[in-house]
Amino acid sequence: MNTLLGISIPTYKRPEQLLATVRSVAAAGGLEHEIPVYIADDSLDDTNVATLATLAGEYPFLMVRRNERNLGIDGNILNSVNINECRYAWLLGEDDRLVPGAVTKMLAVLESSTAPFLYANYSSVNSDFSRVLKPASLALAGDAVQSADTFWRQSAWSAGFIGACVVNKAAWQRVEQAKYVGTWFAHVGVIMEAAHGHDIPMLAEPLILNRCGTTEVFTWTSTMMDVLDGWRRLCVLLEPLYGASACRESLHSFRRAHGLGTLKFLAYARAGGALTPAVVREHILPGNESAWFKWWAQIVARLPAGWFRTLQRWKHHA
Repeated sequence: MNTLLGISIPTYKRPEQLLATVRSVAAAGGLEHEIPVYIADDSLDDTNVATLATLAGEYPFLMVRRNERNLGIDGNILNSVNINECRYAWLLGEDDRLVPGAVTKMLAVLESSTAPFLYANYSSVNSDFSRVLKPASLALAGDAVQSADTFWRQSAWSAGFIGACVVNKAAWQRVEQAKYVGTWFAHVGVIMEAAHGHDIPMLAEPLILNRCGTTEVFTWTSTMMDVLDGWRRLCVLLEPLYGASACRESLHSFRRAHGLGTLKFLAYARAGGALTPAVVREHILPGNESAWFKWWAQIVARLPAGWFRTLQRWKHHA
């Protein structure tokens, strides 16, 4: 069994997606290179039992940890890396896919790597993987290297997607992790602390398919404004390392990447129930967006959400 690279998959009650994801690892070179897959199951019931039994019969390098208590999103992502016993852990969402050859390509890069973190580019696709929505998260002309400071300022938002993250276990374990739980981006906090002062290799070719519900990065729910605000909380925690200026730039790049500050953002957020007058008061009015955006946010938040859901359906079928 390979000890250089292991795949870490946090999962919660999505057995059909989990099955397809592990099969994508096998097809991407996992079986050929005997890559262990570490699954951290946060379900606390038997939802995934049949699927895990099926996978155990198909994939001989499967390692499963069923949590004794619910760890939540942040906690289980961290847990999935912590149980990985390989030199490098590649995080992978339970509903995302590796592209053919991805494992083979990653192993070739890792053979000579000492980096605490490597960034793997990815494509965003629709929910049934039939259409590419965004060919590459970061428009890289070729494989590149960024300092941790530059990555934090300009590119770290893209590592919010866990499949982009390949971490050195030794560097990961040197970080006190608990303080980042509750930001929605605990893995990014650990990575950026571990990588501080180092260079970050960035692989340009998309190796993962990020399953999105719509053409938007987020499938908007009532919690998503808190998720967006989580990056601000992450910035507060990392400011002692990276400084106020870098953290302001990181927050700006994160919000810009997710469309905050546009009417499109407001329409999708209202359609998904994430935008309410209370959310506007708490998250948008205190922010750095323009006065016109704040004005429109207050208007849109008071309009019927059904109007925007109808507009959204019309747009997707147009």
